[in-house]
Amino acid sequence: MNARSAIDGITPIGAARQPRMQDGIVDQLRGLILEGKLAPGTVLRQEHLAARLKVSRTPLREALLALEREGFIVFSPTGAASVVALDATEAREIMDLREVLDGLAARLLAERGLDDELDARLASLVAEMADIARSDKARYLVRNAEFHAAIAEATGHARLQRFVPMVRMSSEVVYMRLQDQGQRLACSAEEHAALLAALRAGDGAAAETIARGHVRAAAAHWLAG
Repeated sequence: MNARSAIDGITPIGAARQPRMQDGIVDQLRGLILEGKLAPGTVLRQEHLAARLKVSRTPLREALLALEREGFIVFSPTGAASVVALDATEAREIMDLREVLDGLAARLLAERGLDDELDARLASLVAEMADIARSDKARYLVRNAEFHAAIAEATGHARLQRFVPMVRMSSEVVYMRLQDQGQRLACSAEEHAALLAALRAGDGAAAETIARGHVRAAAAHWLAG
């Protein structure tokens, strides 16, 4: 499917109010990217999107900026937006960084401790991922990104937190075009549960080991060959 036909499939949301309008744009475009209907490198012509969505350029621009922060969209020096495109080398380099970052974040959070609110949030995400691992790849990848971003955000480590957009992007974009995922996502769900257990136990060394192993297992599967 080409970019124009994918855009033609967007549901107009002009009647919605802010911030729901922006959220609706983000959700639709993210979904099209994850489903492969907007392929890596596709230029997103803002005038066409605004007309199809029946929104003004301001909420559309804000939505595109939100997607840029998540790592799905890049802007050229001229201001044109396009879907991020990663080659195999770039994807593997990002996963190398993810292994270090996720391991550090897990150790720091285990040592810092979970509050009740974060514990409940992570537990809810773990349960949802286990439930949808074999049935809903796009939703799984979104929840996966939320899980890892929540850990990084909760560390209290300001410089580590700057990498949250990369965590979100690599949790979804690196995997989005690959089709044979059921068994890997089921294993991934189990790895998230093990990581949460280590975080709850306050075992920084175990949490770091599990987190790093989780990223290595993901990279070995998704980036094989």
